[in-house]
Amino acid sequence: MRAPPRACGCPERGVIAELRAAGSAVWVTVTTPDEATLAASSGAEGLCVQGPEAGAHRGTFSAARGAGAPGPPLRRLLADVAAVTGVPLIAAGAIMSRQDVTGALAAGAVAVQCGTAFLRCPESGAHPLHKAALAGPRFTGTAVTWAFTGRPARGLVNRFMLDHPDAPPGYPEVHFATRPLRAAAAAAGDTGRMNLWAGEGYRTATTRPAGEVVALLSGGTG
Repeated sequence: MRAPPRACGCPERGVIAELRAAGSAVWVTVTTPDEATLAASSGAEGLCVQGPEAGAHRGTFSAARGAGAPGPPLRRLLADVAAVTGVPLIAAGAIMSRQDVTGALAAGAVAVQCGTAFLRCPESGAHPLHKAALAGPRFTGTAVTWAFTGRPARGLVNRFMLDHPDAPPGYPEVHFATRPLRAAAAAAGDTGRMNLWAGEGYRTATTRPAGEVVALLSGGTG
């Protein structure tokens, strides 16, 4: 009997082989050179290299407390991963401008992955309070927390994160336990108890349409 799927991590070699045999391209998110080596040796065709600057859940293979410790910045991480693997790399983490894109490509990536850059776009499904928090003066920084889901994730520092600095690495149990609390907070307009995921570059997110953001990232005028 095959083991149940994990929330994050490297798929087993057999699973990757089955996916590739079915015609799927398999890319694995990694946060360290060791994870990259494991994923590449397991058959991944490419890697999404997630720097510590990235918002929302860390793609680390482990949810343990030490897994959220800051590592090298994205560009250095790209070089470190490229040194131990020969597969294509996608860069992720605080990529908010054309300069960020060109820097990631120069560091060895073949493409970039953006999230926070689109959070305030009209097409984004983020909660309106979340969008407003990204631009408001109340929230002045981000941090990695286990408090909302039991997995390390970067978001705007708020009261809930500060009140639960020692939250256990217990995904998905913590996620299920806090979900009604988060829903109630959103309904009450209480951003102090919502999970406000964001990467370190959140202050430069704009309300421009997604197509214009893509144009700006790719070197167009938007």
